[in-house]
Amino acid sequence: MDWYAVPGAFALLLAVSGTATLRTGFVPSWLRHRVRKVALYGWAQVIMAGSFALQSVGGFAGEPAAGSLLGIVAMLSMLAGLVLLLVSQLARD
Repeated sequence: MDWYAVPGAFALLLAVSGTATLRTGFVPSWLRHRVRKVALYGWAQVIMAGSFALQSVGGFAGEPAAGSLLGIVAMLSMLAGLVLLLVSQLARD
């Protein structure tokens, strides 16, 4: 199985969902009671989509060092997206 397609599919799914959240304010029904800051939630999804895209592209890098660098950047951006997801669920002031 081509394992580079899995992060690419996650990237596409999160990019579509994040864009829909940013444009329309749509949040899935199972998360509506948790998400307090909808725009921040949408940006977090877009950042995580970019992270998964970097993971997918990193597998095609010819040099092992370039693939490792892309993997580190993808991991850090995934962490940033997760932090934004958590912040979007904090209570409003």
